[in-house]
Amino acid sequence: MGKEEIPMTDQEKLYEERKKRVETAVSNQEPDKVPNTLLVGTYPLHKAGITMAESMVDHEKACRAMLAFYEKYSYTDTGSISNFTPAAKVLENLGMKNARWPGDPKGLDENNTYQFIEYPTLKDGEYDEFFRDPAGFWLTKHLPRTMEIFEPMADLDYYDLIVGGAQQMLTSPQAVNVYKRLLAAAEEARKMNAVIGTYDKKLRELGYYSIMGGGSATAFDMLGDTLRGTFGMMPDLIEERENVRHALDIFADLHIKQSLGFCQATGCRYAWVMLHKGFDNFISERDYRELYWPYLQKWILALIDHNITPVVYTEGAYNTRLTYLKEVPKNKVVYHFENVDLKLAKKELGDTACLMGGFPVYTVRHGTPERIREEVKKHLEIMAPGGGYLFTTGYSLEDCPEENMEALLEAVDRYGKY
Repeated sequence: MGKEEIPMTDQEKLYEERKKRVETAVSNQEPDKVPNTLLVGTYPLHKAGITMAESMVDHEKACRAMLAFYEKYSYTDTGSISNFTPAAKVLENLGMKNARWPGDPKGLDENNTYQFIEYPTLKDGEYDEFFRDPAGFWLTKHLPRTMEIFEPMADLDYYDLIVGGAQQMLTSPQAVNVYKRLLAAAEEARKMNAVIGTYDKKLRELGYYSIMGGGSATAFDMLGDTLRGTFGMMPDLIEERENVRHALDIFADLHIKQSLGFCQATGCRYAWVMLHKGFDNFISERDYRELYWPYLQKWILALIDHNITPVVYTEGAYNTRLTYLKEVPKNKVVYHFENVDLKLAKKELGDTACLMGGFPVYTVRHGTPERIREEVKKHLEIMAPGGGYLFTTGYSLEDCPEENMEALLEAVDRYGKY
């Protein structure tokens, strides 16, 4: 006797409906209506009266507020509990030097946003040292320069370690304090991730699909953001071009390994990359063609080879780079735009990839409900035809009038039908 089939619940049916809708658009086809994949950001926290500082400490409260948003509004097809902000106690215990966060010990306002502070950790003249021993450089240079807790490692010397120095260093009184702080940071991270995981499950049980897949940076941005800093890297494009190429080769492989490792560990079928320095006129056409796109393209192709969908978020204006974005297998990539000529993007890429985003956040934050409805209608008239489009704003929302949020969600639902 065959196994009796268990009927799906309404929430399970809703999940399958949303999943099919999103995946149809991702494959660059036309679903029953435009999927609403709004990145709600920290909007639910603001509306719940939770400060940004509080959200980085009270993970249960923050996740409960995020879930409450999706319980109240059922217009979106996708959802995410995490807003990708780390736990404050993790940052404090590590003694992060290259970050500021709301309510931090230096006094950043409790409702400010998490901030990255860029400066070079690979200094002038250190390329050869980095190439000779990347792991050693990371341990004795990069980590001490970015995290106060690892400053003792700056004194590590390979030759001392092989004659017994490791034992002395690893058991010193100074090391004991490092272990205590590392343990506290690890425990806080574990606690936060466990809470997020619990609420992600609840969100899934409400019938919401997810296209989140961690975040990463492409090779060019890894070198600029992480080691050289923008002001250090720009002269390198002229004076140290071969060293830049060598570093990009290393980071391209690291980027692929990082994304594949995350997807394999979590089962996620999407991998995101946020592009920081490739937008129009920030670097030259030659530099984009030779030093930016080839390494981003290598990552895209590697993920496609492993049946993972790359989601490429293009920060800034991205009109002059569209021709490069066509150089990928058809219907395998999602391109998310912050700022682009919508008609041009649809014309250039409509037959190549699923497009996403492009709706201006400032309209949601500062416009009227009437203006929002008008702009959504115009937006979808350009982007919806033929399918292959996921609606969302150019970047994640923070706060906006509640009536504006409701107007946005209702307008997408109304004008997004095929």
